[in-house]
Amino acid sequence: MTEIREYWRIIRARWYIPIILTVLTVALTWLTAQTPPPTFVASTRFTISVSADRPLSGVDPALTGAQASEYIRDDFVEVIRSDLFARDVNAVLNDPQLQISKANISGAVEKQRRIMSLSITWPDAAQAKRIADAAVMALAEHNAKYFAQMGAQGATVTILDEPTVVAVTPSLRERLDIFIRAAIAFAAGIVLIFILDYLDDSVRGARDVEKMGLATLGEIPDRGK
Repeated sequence: MTEIREYWRIIRARWYIPIILTVLTVALTWLTAQTPPPTFVASTRFTISVSADRPLSGVDPALTGAQASEYIRDDFVEVIRSDLFARDVNAVLNDPQLQISKANISGAVEKQRRIMSLSITWPDAAQAKRIADAAVMALAEHNAKYFAQMGAQGATVTILDEPTVVAVTPSLRERLDIFIRAAIAFAAGIVLIFILDYLDDSVRGARDVEKMGLATLGEIPDRGK
């Protein structure tokens, strides 16, 4: 109980420090915060397959259509994240004002359903859909170049869903950013109070006198406390 009273005395003596730090942090964060530009994601699902009865002349002469399709799914994500694929998408777009990089393209494979998805991240909704359409077209027209296992004939790309565009909402971390900063500032202020108290060598009561090896006969209480 005595320790709790001592902690309270230390905090009460410099209570303004964490308050000031918290207010300054919140004000600075609010003044310097910039509204992020809108971000949209255009996503589409499709399958890539090779005819089971088609003779393949790729890397493995004995490769079946089913095996080639499986290899495509295994390599799909790495292919669409390549500079080569981004260049082919830009070639399909044929628009100098609309050029993407591999950082704007992502993909995934649903292993259980053997369905692939492709996503385009872009600051404009209409352009994101246009890029997604171009990406699917590039994959359909140039897939033989990306997947050597299929030989020269390429594979069939079947679109399951037309590209849908959704706005990207701020993450939970971004929404709570100012509150997290305020909490850290307040905690830092509390720590600073105890550091200052530890470094303060002034005599503040009978206990401090006794720590110096001196005896005390009495103590006049502070009426302000």
